[in-house]
Amino acid sequence: MKKSYKYGLLVVALAFLGYNSVYFKKLSAVRAESGAEFDFQAYADSIYYQGMLKNDRTVGLPALLAAVRADADGAFEKYGNRLGIGNSAYFMVSCSGKIAEITADGISLVTDDAETISVNTRYIFGNALRDASGLVKLTDFKTNADFNRVSEALNALIRTKIIPPVVQQLQAGDRIAVTGAVKLSKKALEYPEIVITPAQIKPE
Repeated sequence: MKKSYKYGLLVVALAFLGYNSVYFKKLSAVRAESGAEFDFQAYADSIYYQGMLKNDRTVGLPALLAAVRADADGAFEKYGNRLGIGNSAYFMVSCSGKIAEITADGISLVTDDAETISVNTRYIFGNALRDASGLVKLTDFKTNADFNRVSEALNALIRTKIIPPVVQQLQAGDRIAVTGAVKLSKKALEYPEIVITPAQIKPE
């Protein structure tokens, strides 16, 4: 009986730790607690490692393209994220395929369903990753400047630390799996030009 009781406590403790390991606080809450200047890079790290790579909004690229062509409004509502009114939205997607070409700017990838897409590995700027993830809300921030600084820190992490070590080891013909952000418009869904801003590239 005592052994069963100990195992029960262990399970509860592990569950508690697991829950808290994937939790990151709102910027306003952290800043209020610390009373110090906010560390945007640390916040971006927590979003990336504790949220973005475990994001349940991520959808397979073939499934997304099929969904938007069948019911654009439904697919945009279910998988997309947009901050304002418009025809475009950001999506977190995943896909696998074979590298056709590597340039200084990115990777040309032929996916397993024979789509040729681009993976941008150099110009990782803007708000694509922040917005596609759906993990950061404008209402969490007092100013747009703070909101945009999260994008800057997140992009810098991925552009300088996450992507380069992997790309340096790749060559044409290699198979990779990519997770990242894409922007789609309802006005160009039949044959959209797919450019992924990567959050992660993994050799297969």
